[in-house]
Amino acid sequence: MSAYPHLNDLVATRLSRRSILGGLATLPLLSGVGCATAPGGRTGGAGTPTFVSVAATRADRISVPAGYTARTLIGWGDALFDADDRGRRLGELDLDSLDRHAQSHRFGTHNDMLALFPRVLTYPAPRDGRAHILCSNHEYFDPALAFPGLRRAEDLGHEQLETLFAAMGVTVVAVDQEPGGRWSVVRDPRPGQGVNRRITPFTPVRFSGPAADHPWLQHATAAFRAAEPAPPSTVPCGTLANCAGGQTPWGTYLTSEENFQSYFRAQPDDTRAAQVAAEDPVLAADAASFGYRLEGGRRPWPAPAPYDLATNPYGAAAYGWVVEIDPYDPISVPVKRTAIGRKKAENAASALARDGRAVIYQGDDQLNEFVYKFVSQGRFDADDRSSNLRLLDQGTLHAARFEADGTGRWLPLRLEAANAAAAEVGAPGFTDEGDLMMRARAAARLLGATPTDRPEDVEAMVDEAWVGTGQVFIPCTKGAEAAPPRPGRPTREGADRNEPQANPAGHVIRIEEDGADCAATTFRWEIFLVGGDPAAEGVRGTLVNGRDFLPSVAEAGRMPSYAGVPLACPDNLCFDGSGNVWVTTDGAHDVFGDCNDMVVVASTAPGADRPELKRFMVGPLGAEICGPTFSPDGRAFLAAIQHPGEFDASGADFSDLRWEEPARAPLSSFPDGPGTWPRSAVVYVVKDDGGRIGT
Repeated sequence: MSAYPHLNDLVATRLSRRSILGGLATLPLLSGVGCATAPGGRTGGAGTPTFVSVAATRADRISVPAGYTARTLIGWGDALFDADDRGRRLGELDLDSLDRHAQSHRFGTHNDMLALFPRVLTYPAPRDGRAHILCSNHEYFDPALAFPGLRRAEDLGHEQLETLFAAMGVTVVAVDQEPGGRWSVVRDPRPGQGVNRRITPFTPVRFSGPAADHPWLQHATAAFRAAEPAPPSTVPCGTLANCAGGQTPWGTYLTSEENFQSYFRAQPDDTRAAQVAAEDPVLAADAASFGYRLEGGRRPWPAPAPYDLATNPYGAAAYGWVVEIDPYDPISVPVKRTAIGRKKAENAASALARDGRAVIYQGDDQLNEFVYKFVSQGRFDADDRSSNLRLLDQGTLHAARFEADGTGRWLPLRLEAANAAAAEVGAPGFTDEGDLMMRARAAARLLGATPTDRPEDVEAMVDEAWVGTGQVFIPCTKGAEAAPPRPGRPTREGADRNEPQANPAGHVIRIEEDGADCAATTFRWEIFLVGGDPAAEGVRGTLVNGRDFLPSVAEAGRMPSYAGVPLACPDNLCFDGSGNVWVTTDGAHDVFGDCNDMVVVASTAPGADRPELKRFMVGPLGAEICGPTFSPDGRAFLAAIQHPGEFDASGADFSDLRWEEPARAPLSSFPDGPGTWPRSAVVYVVKDDGGRIGT
């Protein structure tokens, strides 16, 4: 347990919504400009979005306001090259015939975070650039949505499984923003003849930083090298479970490995991994923390050799890191930066401190975990990219501690302090800096960081030169189960704070770094948005599953946090050039039942005390929307449409339905239309008059 109170307890002791924030109360809610996921997305002007909110819908289509058009840019299985590395032309997509080699030349599945880079590296990035590099990560795979011809889950063979593993990771692809608002993919002739590439779980990578030689990694990498060929000094473990990420001022893409535990398994009745854990209680604690099973259990599909914990019990140590990728060099080796610490991070948002140090913000997306900030030791140099490419190997990782009076501290995770805290409670200590980063979660808990309720994303506002404005937003998606006070669960109006309360609609936390400096060690905080329905203040509602919940958007005894459309399950966010916050949702349909997942905009008019939420986009049936970002000129909004067809309008999971009735097709046919199999995809939205989004 944490040595410090849960955030819910702290929220409940606040005297008023803003009175404790001191000077913060005199600032506008959104005092900065810029887009954390794509700083080029600034429009350069101020203003509240003028569009009329899209109506709630469960339709299987992309819905956007009148005067806007949404189009598909690229989807799962679309070719990145004219020919593969063997010179064979890449034909039309046939999902049933995909193999690992073919998938390694095509766009991956379940795309999540998106980032746009100028085709020619420039700092700061130009606003008027139209030739881009798009980076997209691919979070996971679902066998039920994979091969249309597959009839039984147990028929998923080794070759098909490797194909699905190859559909995860990252895609780097050139895209053009054409006159008239159209966007297009630029195929390369062959791999290596341009910037396009795939990074999969089989790609050789390099580990750097303090944990690069950790004993667990030495064991794990030996197993990966035995299974796959790789150049010296690299490990063929690539990257997987990539949820969100970020991009850096020096032109690299950061992708975070989140739910990696799902891919590690032990054979039924195989006790070898459990025996190793019995001799290494620290490993057992790590497995319990991250949720991978060291004992054998039911396995719906076979694990590739390195992911079999019986033969590779330390395999999970190879994941949970931030991976840095150079999108400008298709033969560069991705690097896992261990100085940023191992966790189930949703993202890796970059900003520059006032003195030029690089800052990376992350949320650890699991109940009772923490919000983190890494501050580099070195400083960004716009004229020395080679030194910038080493910035993330040395620095200090911090975890957030929220105080009851609306202030907070960033606790540095240092070896001596962590070992002293461990000794006080009789917990295992840390052998060195590498062990500290391998077990960053344990260190944060021992040092008294505040546990929170699934921080899905942490995004920092930055200016034209990537310098942080000091404002940071943290969407917490939800905590569905009713329970006593837990991390990040504000007590809603109409609730008794002493009674168990669920938080199915989630909320958004906002912090202001002291001195408007991202390297500050202290901050102020407040609840920015309380998920729910502004039209139902204090009224008990009913979830889709029939359970009661409180739809109020106000903390107990305080004013409503926003006006406008309902908000549930905030997931990812970004900012436009007017300082508006654009929020995507994941699971909103489970709360209100009348609408698929969506994109909402939180806008604050001058002098207003609370934002108004407008619904900008509704996604297709069974999909979540993620990875929001803007083009550099602000004339296009891009988003990832992930897993269309994963469930139906009643909430039934398609993976359950499919194996009961093998000929059943998903109810979604996005993006190709009726009669087609659904595919995850990237979409872009433009104004029909060619203007900036939202104006």
